[in-house]
Amino acid sequence: MTPATAPEMQVFTRVATEVDVPVLVDLYRNFSEAQAGERGGATYLSTEAFHEPLDSHFETIVRDARRLVLLGLVDDVPVGLAVARLQEPSDTSRSAAAEVIYVDPAAREVGVGENLLAAVADWASAHGAGGLDVQVLPGIRESKNFLEGAGFVARLLVMHRRLG
Repeated sequence: MTPATAPEMQVFTRVATEVDVPVLVDLYRNFSEAQAGERGGATYLSTEAFHEPLDSHFETIVRDARRLVLLGLVDDVPVGLAVARLQEPSDTSRSAAAEVIYVDPAAREVGVGENLLAAVADWASAHGAGGLDVQVLPGIRESKNFLEGAGFVARLLVMHRRLG
């Protein structure tokens, strides 16, 4: 008799809806908590992160045609979040920015992040974006390595010094 094998995990993404707002808020809070302890995290959270009330914020952005909100799932369990937006610089070329790509640490290394990033890139391309930006805090080497492995290159470093 051969030992039973566990069924393969199913990893996929889907567009989030208003029904998913409580899950989106939980995942985003986990993302924010992870950012808080990193170099540059406090400044990022005070200047660029989503702010309370998060429920209202996510209710708004899941309905915004210029935004994409995705859930990353393993076997129907939400373990990842991606939020992206289209942007039009002053020269009228279109690009996209991933504001959040987060995967719960317990669900990393199984393809959730890759699926989220690919879905964001496909969406951006389908909407005429010529490029995609993703922000990474300077101390998170695994995220930087993940993005470089996906073909991203640094194009801008923003340096910050607290005053007073």
